[in-house]
Amino acid sequence: MRGILSLTICAGLIVAACSLQAPYSDLPGASPGAPIEPGTRIKLDARQQEAVVAGVIKWMKDPASVSFGDLAGARNSRGVITVCGNVNGRNSSGAYVGMSPFIGALVGRPTAPQFVLVEIGSSGKQRAEVEALCQQSGIVRGL
Repeated sequence: MRGILSLTICAGLIVAACSLQAPYSDLPGASPGAPIEPGTRIKLDARQQEAVVAGVIKWMKDPASVSFGDLAGARNSRGVITVCGNVNGRNSSGAYVGMSPFIGALVGRPTAPQFVLVEIGSSGKQRAEVEALCQQSGIVRGL
């Protein structure tokens, strides 16, 4: 969807060479090759889960068709929460594409979190990249 962001741009989470949508487009990028800081697994509360669902759905071709698999989060030492999960929905042809992994970051206040989607692994290469980022962030696949 958008290039790989290594985890430091969005309020200290994600870094890479891609362009984020406003209002996150003004966030500074991390230096190339910056390591991803692994976090500690956490249980996402209801507000966080709702923010993730809302943040992913707005990028899907057919929002009404979207279904989610498990979601998992990890908080790093700066308090940034990386979230990984799986999503399925219909493509432009109306066919379901199957569960695809995604990664992003929760930003904003705890009472009003927002989810910034970094990437959905819809192709083989993207899937491998998302899964690697999730693992490096402290979220082991298999959620």
